[in-house]
Amino acid sequence: MSYNESKDKKTVTVQAPMMRTPTDYFIGSASGFHYCKVLSPFKVLEWMYTDSLFEFNGINNQTNEEEVFLQ
Repeated sequence: MSYNESKDKKTVTVQAPMMRTPTDYFIGSASGFHYCKVLSPFKVLEWMYTDSLFEFNGINNQTNEEEVFLQ
């Protein structure tokens, strides 16, 4: 799998390898298959909750919001 971050670090594009067989494949039981490596939704959530925060100093942004509510 390949991961490509945008220049502004706000989006990540994920590309996975794949293999497919044509519908007229010489082995009938394997015709029309599409195999693809799948990214787990839990891996995406892990990236969102941890790794994505490092680029934007996520902890410091939260303290600024808390100070507004306290005033």
